[in-house]
Parts: sequence; C-alpha cells; structure tokens
Amino acid sequence: AWPIGRCKTSEVVEAGQQASAGHQVPDRGIAMLSIFDRPRLIAEGAKPTDGVPDMTVISDIDVRGINTNLKVRYKHDRIYTYTGTILVAVNPYKDLGIYEQDQIDEYSGQKMAQVPPHVFATAEAAYFNLQNTVKNQSCVISGESGAGKTETTKFILQYLCAVTSSETKWVQQQIVEANTVLEAFGNAKTIRNDNSSRFGKFIQVCFDDRFHICGCIIQDYLLEMSRITFQAANERNYHVFYQLVAAAMKNPELKARWLLERHEAFEYINQSGCYTLDGINDVDMFDSLRRALIVLNVSDEISDGIFSAVSAVMWIGNFQFEGIDDGEASRLTSKDYAIADKVAKLLGIKADQVVKVATHRQILVRGQITEIPLKLHEARENRHAMAKALYSRTFAWLVSQINTCTNPGSQRSRFIGVLDIFGFENFGMNSFEQLCINYTNEKLHKFFNHYVFSLEQKVVSCPLRTKTCSQTCFNVCFIAVC
Repeated sequence: AWPIGRCKTSEVVEAGQQASAGHQVPDRGIAMLSIFDRPRLIAEGAKPTDGVPDMTVISDIDVRGINTNLKVRYKHDRIYTYTGTILVAVNPYKDLGIYEQDQIDEYSGQKMAQVPPHVFATAEAAYFNLQNTVKNQSCVISGESGAGKTETTKFILQYLCAVTSSETKWVQQQIVEANTVLEAFGNAKTIRNDNSSRFGKFIQVCFDDRFHICGCIIQDYLLEMSRITFQAANERNYHVFYQLVAAAMKNPELKARWLLERHEAFEYINQSGCYTLDGINDVDMFDSLRRALIVLNVSDEISDGIFSAVSAVMWIGNFQFEGIDDGEASRLTSKDYAIADKVAKLLGIKADQVVKVATHRQILVRGQITEIPLKLHEARENRHAMAKALYSRTFAWLVSQINTCTNPGSQRSRFIGVLDIFGFENFGMNSFEQLCINYTNEKLHKFFNHYVFSLEQKVVSCPLRTKTCSQTCFNVCFIAVC
C-alpha cells in the first residue's frame, strides 16, 4: 500500500518543520459539540492559539486565525479539525497509527459531538444518517493537488468496510482492491504529489436492507490523456508503466512475454528522467496489482492481455517516421518496422495493419472508404492519438470490470457516495485537459461554499431547532484536505 503523507503542500511543510513529537496538549475541555452549543463556547473566548477542535467557536476568526489554529494542532499530531460540519485534514507526513482497528472501534456508533475530529467520525456520521434517515449520503473531498484526497477516500472506504457485517467480506475486499487497480492505472507522480489521482471518481458504496455493504458503483471522469505522451521534469507517467518494466527487469519470463526493455528505451516514460519513487518498490506494487486483478475476477489470460496493451502503448511512442514525396506523405523508418512487429505481436494483429494505421487515415466519401497518407507531423500526432486511445480504452474496461464484479444488483438505491475529484494544478504548460480539470475543481468549490452556507441558514432559521431538523438538513459531508 502507499505510505501515508506522500504529498507536498508548502504551507503545511513550514508547519511540519516546526512539528514536535512531544506529548499531546489537552484541548482545554473544548470538544466537538453540536451547533446549538456554539454561542456558549464563543462566549468563553476561544482563540486560534488554543488549537480548538472546532474553529466555529473562535471569536473573530480570519484566514490567519484558521492557519494558526491548524498549526497549533498540527504540532501535536492533531491533523483533523472541524469547522462546523466540515472536516479539515492536514497531511502529517508520517504514519500516526490512527487508522487501525482500535480507532475504528473507538468511532463506531459514536456521534461527532462525542469524539475528537477524525475522518472516521465523518464516515460514521454518513453511515448513521443513512440508517436513520431516508436520504442517501455523500462525502465530498476537496483540496488542491497533493493534499491527500485519495488517501482520505481510502480511509472512508476502509471504515465502511470494517463496520459492516463479515458476511459480505469478499465484496468488501473487492472494493478495497479496486483502489489498487485504479491507482496503478490512474495515478502518477507529479511535482507536488508522488501518488496523484489523474482522474476523478465518484464511488457509490451500496447497502442492503440490513445496511451491510452489498457492492459499489464507480463513475470515472476526465482521465488525463496528455500524461500518457508527455511528462514534465521530475514527474512520471502512470504507475503501471514503471511497475510493469521493473517487474520485467527482475523476471526474464515476463520480459520475454511482454517484449520489454529498460525504462530508458521508451520515449513515453523516459522524458523526465524520473523512474523510481522514494520508499516505493515498483516490483512489489506490481505483485499487489496482479493479486488485485485476481480478486476482481480478471483471468490470467485477460490480465496478460491488459499488460500486453500497456507494453504496446510504450512501443507505439517509439515510432519516429520519415517524410516522403516532398513531405506529402510519411513512412516508417527501418527501426520502426521492428517496433511495428512488436506492437502487432502484443496486440494479436498483423504487422501490416499496424503500419497502415500508423501512416494512413481513412475518410468516407459517398459510401466509399478512401485512404489518405499522413504527412510527417500528422503521423507523429496520430502516433500519440493511437497510444491515448489504446490506454483510455484499457482503463475504461478496467472500470467496467470493477463495476461488474462489485455490482450490487437491484440494491443500488441505498448508498453512501464518495467524491474524489482532482486537485487544482498550474503547470508550466497547461493543456485543455488541465483547463477542464481546474474548471471542474473551481465549480466544486463554488458548490461547496453555496451548499454549506445554505444548510447553515436552514438550521439557524429552523423554527423547531430540533435534533431531527439538523440531521435532515446535513446529508452531505464535506472534507477539506490541505
């Protein structure tokens, strides 16, 4: 599994450098109480320097006060803080040992007002509300790239799987292993994060009438296609490329089966010169990936086909081409023909078909298919399009297989949804894809603010001001990670 705290956020790094491993400082008796107790707590004069667990009790709060309160708690390894119904999480950069079975038992069946801030408390609140109201629940996880959204998603799934009946243990295991597959094919190292999700996903964890997990449905959004063909300095392509090559270099049988060479031999993964990650063994990760595919009922034959497609993507990136007919057409170089043979063998097609697809395009004119030779620059762009199409369809097939394997059947109307959206990124060169990702992120933040403030107004203006009123209004849990 990926170690905790492999993200980079400049402001938190500053706090992390000041963090102390000393004893835990008490919270001055200020616990996370219900929203109706806020006036009394505010009257006590809570200050940001107190490091309170709920920042809504601080009088005269501003951005500096929020940062101060978070830093005070961070220094004492208290990475979770409430701000009303929102849970703020700060990356600890180390394993705090707070996600074990003991913590699951501590938060199981407890209300948020009775326990310290924790992602398990948020997950428990969603699970409790699902059982006690007629409304489905959703956890919206927001934050910049590298903040830890993917890890938070896994902790929520871990908790939900742990607190349900052991009768559905196999389904729970499949849900957990689905993350292993999605991370290998959909996550990559960026400048800010060693395990950044380069796609968005909405996971519906479905429950039966006894509120036991009976399956899940995953919807994926906007897989970053440009990363397949280009990576900036100190970044990597998707993890699976490096895991596959590393495993093949250790195992001659795998190397021969998938026709692989060292990392440096492939244009699609050698651009940045970054091949390994600190503290991560790609060979072990590949073994975990193959075990996960077995759990998800992917046969050995299909599994081999998937990795053959991944290898083919890397070889397609090595096509160079040369211009002919005064630049009006192109053809493969002598080295390219050897690559075409490998791609054909990996995909189970004829080499002539690979050559034709790489150097020609087809148009339909009056019911007749006409082949037009590609110019040199067109052939090189077409090469990238081929690689992106092959990889994206492989990824889409995997998501479909996961959904088939964890299909809840007719019991999909009762669920807890977990939205893990991409973080905001600003690269040296931003593609249209990145514009879409950043726009989606900003729209999510707008929804985040509007929805939360609207719910707060409903609770405050509720004429009965009852516990039921509060529970009915808040059926979406927000987690801000930074």
